[in-house]
Amino acid sequence: MSDFQYSTGVCNIGEAEIAQRRRIGYLGLGLTIVFFMVYLGLIYSVELNPLFGVLVFIPAEVFTVGFLQAKKKFCAAYGLTHRQNVASPLGVTLKIEDKASHKKDRNKAFLIIIQSIIYAGIITIIVSLFGLILYQFS
Repeated sequence: MSDFQYSTGVCNIGEAEIAQRRRIGYLGLGLTIVFFMVYLGLIYSVELNPLFGVLVFIPAEVFTVGFLQAKKKFCAAYGLTHRQNVASPLGVTLKIEDKASHKKDRNKAFLIIIQSIIYAGIITIIVSLFGLILYQFS
């Protein structure tokens, strides 16, 4: 039995969903690291244009949104679609009928999305700067 309860704008996923978000975060982290290594390798070996560093935003977004959702115990997609799953099997959601809850959930979802975009943007800038520095010295 899960110790989690749905709480408007605070918690809309339980243990199984949190673990899933964490796995997605680790997948995104792994892809971000692999991209970074390949990106630097290609800059060094074939003088790849450093602007390709902006592509790291995609795996970095997966990384940051996965971990933010796990940490906050809140799924942004569920928040935007008025759903929750704190006690059902993974992927089974319940519709939230309370109209007053919709706005709080939507605001929390947007906050998570904005935070993940900012964090992924910072990662992208750092990776691109490394690429530019390596490009200048290769």
